[in-house]
Amino acid sequence: MNRKRAMVGLLLFLSAACAFYGSRVHYVSDSRFSLLMDEAILRYGTPNMIRYQVPRGEGSAFTNHGYLWTMDTVKGRLLYVFPWGGALLTLPAVAVFNVSGFTAAPDGVYNENNEMKMQAILAALLCALTVWVFYEIACSMLPLGWALAIALGSAFGTQMWSSASRSLWPQTWYVLLIALAIWILTSKKARPILLGSLLAWACFARPGAPPIVGIISVYVFLEYGLAYFVRYAGAGASWTAIFAGTMMYFEGVPFAVVYPMSYFAFRHDFLLRLIGVLFSPSRGLFIFVPILFFPLYLIFRCWRDFPRRRLAVLAIAVIVLHIVIISIYGPWWGGGSYGPRDLLDAIPWFVLLTALGLKAFLEERQLSMPECSAVISVALLLLVLSVAMNAVGALSTAAALEWNQNPPIDSHLDRLWDWQHPQFLAWLQQ
Repeated sequence: MNRKRAMVGLLLFLSAACAFYGSRVHYVSDSRFSLLMDEAILRYGTPNMIRYQVPRGEGSAFTNHGYLWTMDTVKGRLLYVFPWGGALLTLPAVAVFNVSGFTAAPDGVYNENNEMKMQAILAALLCALTVWVFYEIACSMLPLGWALAIALGSAFGTQMWSSASRSLWPQTWYVLLIALAIWILTSKKARPILLGSLLAWACFARPGAPPIVGIISVYVFLEYGLAYFVRYAGAGASWTAIFAGTMMYFEGVPFAVVYPMSYFAFRHDFLLRLIGVLFSPSRGLFIFVPILFFPLYLIFRCWRDFPRRRLAVLAIAVIVLHIVIISIYGPWWGGGSYGPRDLLDAIPWFVLLTALGLKAFLEERQLSMPECSAVISVALLLLVLSVAMNAVGALSTAAALEWNQNPPIDSHLDRLWDWQHPQFLAWLQQ
């Protein structure tokens, strides 16, 4: 059975990677120049990209001393100013690309198409690996068929397809790291040092993660005891000290300079933002991923029979906190992206809740066959809608890219509430 499970997982990984890479829409956005930074480290031993010829100009995109928004001159160096975690984790892959003769800066001149091709390959592989981890998490609780269904649903019915696999967003690495952490939490093997290391790297990849890691840490202490927690916290603190020291040396702050603390504050329009995060026609989580109503239904229906309810409470708490953080975040709509990209962070926890809830649902003794069929049919309909919504972001440049620019979404926020011209219909209305 384990061999069959492994073979199915491998086929899932390969199929998802091919589908992600073969989808039409690819771009570089917040990860622009991240691979060039890797090349600077590999070639010159420094993240300073001053030796490369990069685009400069004027306009809304050239906001940092004439450079594009993802880089700036800091302490006399030309640096990538978005989170470094994912970029540094990608360093070995960039080394392989360079050895094979492929580079983001041929002859020292930055080439956006080259970086986009490299990112398309890496994002597809990372997201496929994340889907494989989702499958393994579900397999620890459910029969193989149900686990495969959850993995495929997470791959193509969520932002994994429409956002994470389109570019190396900070979340692309983050969701993999969190998925691996959840896998450890659901397994029977104690890996405190690995768990602490994964969560520290998650914070380095996604500066908004520390409150999430704080909640997880409380769970770890309550679930595993002091001895486990000390090893876990020691590993996390060691990595954090290294990361913070590195960023202080290069940028003068412990996290990426692009995220000032003023971005995270409760505002008078918090309720409106919350509604937008959940139900905006162009950014709403439950509009673009309606399958997420299914785990919520399972919570209300089967809570008394949930396995590992403390772990389920952790998942619910993390999801709620993610929603609150994005609602108080300055640009809560996520800038020029497709759908609720910034809530991609919550998807691994929804996967966990779905696996736990489905296990309780399938083991319910009073469940009749007609009732079971009706619930599964509704869930299947919601999944089909979710796949259709996220397919648009992966296959339509009109929706994923052009909709954000005509006119610019950052200065025309009223478009986020326009049901006559929502982002998911841009491919029909162009």
